[in-house]
Amino acid sequence: MDRRCLLITYYFPPTGGGGVQRLTKLIKYASREGWQFTVVAADEASNLIVRDESLLKEIPSSTRVVRVPFNALQAQKVGARSTYFKRWLSAFLFLPDSRKKWAQRAWQTIQRLLQKETFDLVLVSIPPYSLSFLIPKIENAFHIPTVLDLRDPWTLNPYKIHPTPLHRWLDWKMEKKIVGRVKAGISAYARVAQYYAANIAGFNQDNWAIIPNGYDEADFNGIKTGTVVKDGWFRIGFSGTIYSHLNHPTPLFRALAALKARKPESAEKIRFVHVGKSHIDLKKLASRFGLETQVETTGYLPHRQALEKLNQMDSLCFILDDSDARSRFTIGGKVYEYLRLKKPILALVPEEGEAADLINKTNSGVVIGPKKKEQIAAVLFNWLNGRQFEFAFQNIEPFRRDYQARQFVQLFERAVKNTTAVK
Repeated sequence: MDRRCLLITYYFPPTGGGGVQRLTKLIKYASREGWQFTVVAADEASNLIVRDESLLKEIPSSTRVVRVPFNALQAQKVGARSTYFKRWLSAFLFLPDSRKKWAQRAWQTIQRLLQKETFDLVLVSIPPYSLSFLIPKIENAFHIPTVLDLRDPWTLNPYKIHPTPLHRWLDWKMEKKIVGRVKAGISAYARVAQYYAANIAGFNQDNWAIIPNGYDEADFNGIKTGTVVKDGWFRIGFSGTIYSHLNHPTPLFRALAALKARKPESAEKIRFVHVGKSHIDLKKLASRFGLETQVETTGYLPHRQALEKLNQMDSLCFILDDSDARSRFTIGGKVYEYLRLKKPILALVPEEGEAADLINKTNSGVVIGPKKKEQIAAVLFNWLNGRQFEFAFQNIEPFRRDYQARQFVQLFERAVKNTTAVK
């Protein structure tokens, strides 16, 4: 008989994005390993949430989805467009995040499901971090094994805004309390688990698994990776949301402008192609550097279309501002698909950190601190002229989603076994 998992997550298809893909692929492949899922997710009416209807096709028909309505815009009262100030205001008003009210509302649904039906395990996937508050409630009320899936760092997340030192301290206090008592957990990042081991009393690394984000081999069927479009242009692709801080493309634009000042005929062959949402006006930013004709934006594309577009690139780029020490603890889910596309990766990230570790171990590109304008410009010039293009893209198979789903299942089975033994 199949095992049954109650999965609690705010974001779920047709909502799009990297975090959603992690859970979508987990359900897709874990269902083949004898696990069936009931999902409690939000039904948010918000134009800030990207949608990707294509992800619905990945969900097995045996999966049941229970929607709990919530309007984040009404809760936050911060307007329809996300800006840094509005995100700052939301962070000022809500700790650990603005979805805490949804978690409280979802608790009623979760109680009803656990009272009326039999589940072997509960998986709580965060962010939103406020969902983690459900774990002690579930364990105390129902004595069922509960696993925390930490898709992104919590207070170590460089995208997370703390308006004041007090906010940061209170957030860390919440994190320590939850993580310190978790009986089984999963982190997408090894350095986060190492940080917990050094800074949280009661944290048991043996009860945690490191399961990073990854890529689904099936998504690449029919895509001939490792090829380039030879039309005279050199395209640098950037996938995912561009925020008003942290992954701002200014370091790349500054280097490209410097190259253009010295080698205009060469530099004008370079195009920056952004696939995804942007919280800044990319064209306006490009014009500041004299690059307005060298930037292309597609907006958010369904997952398959995004991969096909990225496959047309000569190189792929991602950026993490190294002035924020927390940037050492994250990577970004898109990078694993970069690996599978086998395009040289330009990683403008801290030269010592989780992202640099990945690029160096897989021999998939170059790592340069984002402030090193001249080094970035030199790499662009060399790549444009066909030099330093040999990268191995080695040891990327462990990032396959089907392999990772088996890791999830192994932890699930262990958690169920441990709980049964205690009983």
